[in-house]
Parts: sequence; structure tokens; C-alpha cells
Amino acid sequence: MHTLNQLISTVISFLIIPILLRNRMKLSTSLAITALVLAVLSMIGIHAIGNIVLGLLVTNHSRDAILTVLIVSTVGGTMKHYKLLDKVVESLLNIFRSRKIVLMIIPSMIGTLTIPGGAVLSAPFVDNIGADAGLKPPQRAAVNLIFRHISTMVFPFSIPILFLRSASPDINVYLIILYNLAFLLLMLTFAHYLFLRRIEANVPISQSDSCGFQENFRRFLIFTAPIYVPVLLNAILGIPLFAAMLVSLVIVYAESEKEKFLWVLRKSANWDILIIIISVLIIKDIILQMDEMLMIFDNIFSRTTNSLSMMTVFMGTSLFFGFITGNITVPLAVTLPMLSRINMSNDLRHVFTYYLMISAFLGYYFSPLHLCQSFTLKVMQVTIGELYKEYTVYAMVSQVQNSV
Repeated sequence: MHTLNQLISTVISFLIIPILLRNRMKLSTSLAITALVLAVLSMIGIHAIGNIVLGLLVTNHSRDAILTVLIVSTVGGTMKHYKLLDKVVESLLNIFRSRKIVLMIIPSMIGTLTIPGGAVLSAPFVDNIGADAGLKPPQRAAVNLIFRHISTMVFPFSIPILFLRSASPDINVYLIILYNLAFLLLMLTFAHYLFLRRIEANVPISQSDSCGFQENFRRFLIFTAPIYVPVLLNAILGIPLFAAMLVSLVIVYAESEKEKFLWVLRKSANWDILIIIISVLIIKDIILQMDEMLMIFDNIFSRTTNSLSMMTVFMGTSLFFGFITGNITVPLAVTLPMLSRINMSNDLRHVFTYYLMISAFLGYYFSPLHLCQSFTLKVMQVTIGELYKEYTVYAMVSQVQNSV
């Protein structure tokens, strides 16, 4: 009976998310309420809940993920405030004389920064350049969303990658990024064929350029340093992510006007994203404590005849929770704890993790609750029906590619 109660409690808790979002409640608040409801209904006890919350502060992986998310959002907001992002875009427009290339690079670059309304920031650029290139509004919206989300699966500081580091410390995230990159390259090739192939590659962009290629490239490297320098420090020297991002703050300070810098830092910190990552980490740890419910899945997996059947269950679960919540970390919070209980080789665990992440991404990406999608539709004045009509073939290929 206790097992059934835990299962029902989990389902009820997660069904709250789309209800709250439909009533215009912020995602951060919705996930915090979900974590609270799950904590109460799970019946694992106040002592266990206290240990979970305390563990966020004392466990290296969880603490580092929380600090990194906070600093990344601060770096992104500060770059936006001091118009460093505008300078990045300006240098790109002067380096590349191709609307096609710039349409791909601008949303991809801005997507690396965890800033509120990031889709709103890249959408006007894509909208204007896309209009000059002859793209219809729904096509411009699709291009902004597709290329903006490249970083979600391959950038070491993206929230799903940071969550994976915290939830599964034994997983080599750079190997998962390599797997994800192979998937994305195929999908981006198809996206190019659908939306960008008819754009003339060498049409010059109307943009004043008082500097040569070398000077513009130098500016590009300077203004994007807060993005790529911490990645190099972490990948090459093994410096913890949050410590590497502190170097980004120093770089931003050196490149900014420095006026009211401390005030801008405080203003730029994205507390909503911080609440999201904390809530998801708590949800994940509560699920790990619900032994009776997890035994149900243990029994299901023990009765599967092969790895393919097990993979299908995991992928379906991940896709479902990503779609109903419009969030990529929630399905990972559900499935990664289950995966950690299964006895399998390290290589197979990495393969399962890859498919879980891709399924979660696809569910989140095509969800009507996807916030980036809402922002893009608003800026480009496109209806969700028009966008989904444009997406039809792309969505089918994505699902087929995920099953390969």
C-alpha cells in the first residue's frame, strides 16, 4: 500500500506543473511548489527531507552546480547590460558576409548564456536578417529556436549538463556531449536543408564596417572571452566550473564601462533559474529516497527481456515528462535516479544517459509550454499553429533520429 501511495504522490506532484504553468505561474515557482508537495506526500519523513536540503550545500556536485548556474546567469545578464552581446553580434556581422551563417551563429552564441528572456534577445536579429533573406515569419521562428538550443546539449555550463554532473557524478559529461554533438549535427544538417538552403550564401549584409577582418575577429575573440575561457579552464586544467566562471566575471569587468558594476551584478543574478535548479535537485533526491516506488520500476526492468525494451521505457518516460512540463531537467530528475539503480556496464550506462537526455530534450523542445518558444512567437508575431506546421517534418525526423 505504501508503494502505491508513493507512486500516486509522484504522479500528482508532477501533474501540478502544467496546471500551474497554464495559470501563468512562473516555472521556478511551479517547480518549488512541486518539490514541496512531493516532500509532503512522499512520506519519507522530515529528517530525510532535512538531509536532502543540507546535502545541496555540503555535496560537492550539487553545490558546484548551484553556484555555477548563479554565476553563469550573472555573467550573461552583465554582458547584456553593458551591451557586450551587441558588440559580439556587430563583430559577427562584419566578419561574415553571409546571412545564412549569421542566422545560425547569433542564436547559437546567445543561447550559451543563461539569461532571462534570451530568446527575446536573439529573436529580433534573426527576424530582421531572416526577413532580408526572404524567410517567412514561421521559418524565422523555427531558425531562432533550433539554433538557439544547440548549447543546451553540448555547452558544459548549460543547466541539463550541470544537472547531469550533479545527479550522476560517475558519468563523463564530455563523452555525453560528444554523443549529443553527433545527434545535433545530423539534425542541424536537416534544419539547414529545410529552412536555410535557399538563402544565397554570399549575399553581403548591409552593415557599416570601418575595420578589417582581422580587427573584427580580434573584437569577436575579446567580447566572447567570458563564454569560452571558462570552458577551456575546466576542460584543460580541471578547474571547477563555478571557479572558472569567476574568471568570466573578471573579464566582463575589464571589458565593461565599470559604472555601478556591483549593482549590475546583483541585478543580473537570475534567482528564478537558481530556484529551478535547486527545486529539481531536491525532487531528484526525494525520488531516490522513495525506495518502495522505485522497486516498482526495478521489477519492470527486471522483467524486460533485453536492453532495447528497457531503453524504450526510459525514453518514453523522459519524453513524456519533458513534454508535459516544458522543462528539460524535470524528466532527468525522474529518470536518472531510476537509471542509477540498474546494474549495467559503464559503457551501457553512458548510452542510456545519452538517450535519456535526447528524449528529455525533444519532449521539452516541442512542448507548447516551452518558454523560449513563447518568447519567440511573441517577438515574431507567429501563432503556435503556424510554427508547428513549419515544424512537422523536422519533428518527425528528430523522433526517428532519436530512435536510431
